[in-house]
Amino acid sequence: MQVHFDTGNIMLFQFPEHWIRILGRRIRNVHLKEFTKKGTDHSLETFRPLLDGTTNWPAVIEAFDETGYDGYLTFEYFHPYPHYPEALVYQTPDSLNRMLGRSV
Repeated sequence: MQVHFDTGNIMLFQFPEHWIRILGRRIRNVHLKEFTKKGTDHSLETFRPLLDGTTNWPAVIEAFDETGYDGYLTFEYFHPYPHYPEALVYQTPDSLNRMLGRSV
């Protein structure tokens, strides 16, 4: 069995860094999606642009490194910028570079 792992969806109930270690080599694809645990509603508003939520990205990246994950990292958004959605084209790679410790 293989898994498509979504960091944002798992944040509804648990923490991604915990499940990455449990699932390990079974993870075949990853959705990097931000989530905020601030507040109690579980609407689409709890899904945020990368780095604008409560996901512990250093712990998530460390867990992926520990498991040897070298597959695709894809992004999933729910149009957080209604007037300028193209801003995500610039914000997303900047966030990923910061998460991976690359110079920006």
